[in-house]
Amino acid sequence: MNNDVPETLAAARSRAADLEQQLKLSDEGVSRLAQRCLELEQQVLNYQAALARHGSDNEPAALTLPQLFYDSGSGYSPRECLTVAEDAYDELTHEVSAVFTLPTDARALRLDPGELACCVTDLSISDERLECRAMNGIRLQEDCLLFLDVDPNLTVCSTVPFAAGMKFAVTYHYYPLGRFQHEQPGKALLSALNTIKLHAEAEKNDVLEQLQAALAENTRLNNQLTELQNSRAAYEDSLENLYESSSWRLTAPLRALRRLLRG
Repeated sequence: MNNDVPETLAAARSRAADLEQQLKLSDEGVSRLAQRCLELEQQVLNYQAALARHGSDNEPAALTLPQLFYDSGSGYSPRECLTVAEDAYDELTHEVSAVFTLPTDARALRLDPGELACCVTDLSISDERLECRAMNGIRLQEDCLLFLDVDPNLTVCSTVPFAAGMKFAVTYHYYPLGRFQHEQPGKALLSALNTIKLHAEAEKNDVLEQLQAALAENTRLNNQLTELQNSRAAYEDSLENLYESSSWRLTAPLRALRRLLRG
């Protein structure tokens, strides 16, 4: 290439190299943030075992049984509630198994796993169109919910209407916290667990925001690199056209004279 070619092309190549290095560092940062998210999600798992086995074996049976409330148009009420037999709850294994059939069309469903502060694990619904979401509990992990107050509630969400005759089974393990939540060691553990959970969620949200910002910066750098590469390609094409033009050949003696004068 002729020595008189402007330095813009070299600068463009240098800038492209810088952007590629920034993209590499950005990708590494995104990977670290994603790993931190996974670590935060695992942070509370070690506390599950400490909660699951601290139930009381002397609770009234009615307080440990599930109830399904259905709203047919006037809100939830005891008149619109489905109950189960006492043998639905196995005190030895803490397993609950119940089958519900809606007597009428409903606008909404609410499942109360019991009337006590508790830990609910391994919750499953036979109908894949339905999903339970905790209203007043803390999700410790995918299959473990902690309810620190009495009257735990779960909203039943559905991809189809709640029609009369809809039938589904619910199974889960139910561990009442009993006296454990009122005694000092239990109160301290539950309070610490709740604090850790809230702190982990806040830190996770902060990391997710950083991850989103890093991804946005990554996208911006990619776009900038693409634009620069397109500009460089267009510049190289224009230079090639210039070198092949008759005006470039006609002015060759003048450029040679200028180089001699600069000498």
